[in-house]
Amino acid sequence: MNFTLERMIILAVWTISLIGLLIVPKRHRRKAQVAFLFQQFSNGILGLIVVQNGWLEYPARELQHNYTSLTFEVMGYPTIAVYLNVYYPAAKSRLFRFLYVLAFPTGITIIEVLLQKHTSLIHYLTWDWYWTFLSIWATMQLSLLFNWWFFREREEGQK
Repeated sequence: MNFTLERMIILAVWTISLIGLLIVPKRHRRKAQVAFLFQQFSNGILGLIVVQNGWLEYPARELQHNYTSLTFEVMGYPTIAVYLNVYYPAAKSRLFRFLYVLAFPTGITIIEVLLQKHTSLIHYLTWDWYWTFLSIWATMQLSLLFNWWFFREREEGQK
């Protein structure tokens, strides 16, 4: 097997994500599962829309006939969403919560820009970094909202 830089990055993302999922504390596993599955679902749809419209492409990808990045859409980004949801500082100030959520798309966008410039994992066609930032911020907000809604119903039933 030819281990190019791209393959090593893909393998590293899968490895780190799997380890990240395995070390989620037991008391947070339900919330983590909901966040993970919600993010996989929304990313799967949005990733296909972005690729099919020719806004960006993934030249180095895992599956020949799936033109999205399986690593990003199915494993890496959903794992990050798990940690956003599990450790969301609900009891902190509004400014702290805003900065907490803002840190996630900022970090992901910086990494994606570096990958776009230095690897063939992603190539922007009509896309730009700010679309990445906005789409990640929006899906992170949706993930938090969905988790809040999902577990609020359960908490109300217990009262």
